[in-house]
Amino acid sequence: MDSPDVSDLVTSAGLIGLVIGLVVYLAILALMLWIGYLIIKSAVRNGLREHTLWLESRRGMLR
Repeated sequence: MDSPDVSDLVTSAGLIGLVIGLVVYLAILALMLWIGYLIIKSAVRNGLREHTLWLESRRGMLR
C-alpha cells in the first residue's frame, strides 16, 4: 500500500485553501457592493422626497 506523498497533501490543501479564500473574498466584496447600493438608493429616495416637498411648498406659495 502506497502512502500519499507529503508534498501532494500540502499542494492539495493549498489549492483548497486558495479556492475557499477566493470564495470568501468574493462574498465579502459582493456584500459590500450590495450594502453600498442600498445606502445610495435610500439617500436618493430621501433626497427626491425632500426635493418634492420643497417644490410643492414653493409652488403653494407662488399661487
